[in-house]
Amino acid sequence: MTLNIRNLLEGMLKVEASDLHLKVGHAPTLRLRGLLRSTDHPALSTDDTEKANNLMMPARCRETFESEGSTDYSYLMSAEERFRVNAFHQNGMISLAIRPVACKIPTFKDLNLPAVVQRMAEFHSGLVLVTGVTGAGKSSSLAAMIDWINTTRRNHIITIEDPIEFLHRDKKSIVEQIEVGADVIDFKAAVRNCVRQDPDVILIGELRDHETVKAAMQCVETGHLVLSTLHTPDVKQTVLRLLHFFPMEDHDLIREDMAMNLKAVLSQRLVRAAGGKGRVPCCEILFESPIVEKLIREGRYDDIDTILKNGEEGMQSFDHHLVQLVKSKVVGVEEAMKVVRDAASFKRALAGRQAGGEGRHTLQE
Repeated sequence: MTLNIRNLLEGMLKVEASDLHLKVGHAPTLRLRGLLRSTDHPALSTDDTEKANNLMMPARCRETFESEGSTDYSYLMSAEERFRVNAFHQNGMISLAIRPVACKIPTFKDLNLPAVVQRMAEFHSGLVLVTGVTGAGKSSSLAAMIDWINTTRRNHIITIEDPIEFLHRDKKSIVEQIEVGADVIDFKAAVRNCVRQDPDVILIGELRDHETVKAAMQCVETGHLVLSTLHTPDVKQTVLRLLHFFPMEDHDLIREDMAMNLKAVLSQRLVRAAGGKGRVPCCEILFESPIVEKLIREGRYDDIDTILKNGEEGMQSFDHHLVQLVKSKVVGVEEAMKVVRDAASFKRALAGRQAGGEGRHTLQE
């Protein structure tokens, strides 16, 4: 049977799969509610994946794909059906990982994010980071933040993405979206140049290297609000990763910059919802505060976890949010126990007790 990529993509949308994987020698495989499920299509041939890639890939991406072995691009099947594609070589053959991109910009409520996340879109300057592994919903959360700013403020918003995912229409703000590879050569060039374009808000799709991070920090220091992502699993690792983009001799200066300019970190992971009805985000949240500034400035990264556990200023740890999700019956206890960090404290919190260290955590200042 010849592969019909359009039929596969339409079927993917119909069953609300989050991803489609095409690999030679295997049937097309969907990710449904976090689990991989093979379709009843015959195993794919090298010709199948090559033709599917040729059909969807923009001409501008072909040179990168051949020289570097992989590339990202957007595929527009119709005005209402868009996909993000990663094409890559493995074992001498082409594989594709395809993800649908919603045309409707999601709200914080649509994404089941804690209400306090809206505060991250209310800053007018500084650095706001959304972190997590691939597929944790970072792009959707950033899109919700940009849409909230677009709806409520008269700002000039510039997004720099690879590729562009959510298409924003002007509301109160002007939104201009720059695609790396199509509109500009790379992230660092785009970030350096955008400060001349009179932005109020700059979204950088990902902080990938030293030069991009350095350019982003310079934008922050000139009074802009910068939103971006990192592939880090939690708040503490996010702070450490920012630091490690720079040589050791610069760490004191970078800690000072972070202490003054890091406004918030939202770290996300997806957890299976009760009854197997999809997945919901479990969030670890850090906001700026005098004590957070002090800890970052002094390099006391382990103490950041204590601040999150205390839950002050809208902050929370992953386990704190898991307790809320279980108590509200959004996530089952069994599923929560698979991802919880401190099982004993989690069980006590569910039981409403504060024994054995579940109360307020003290911090040596």
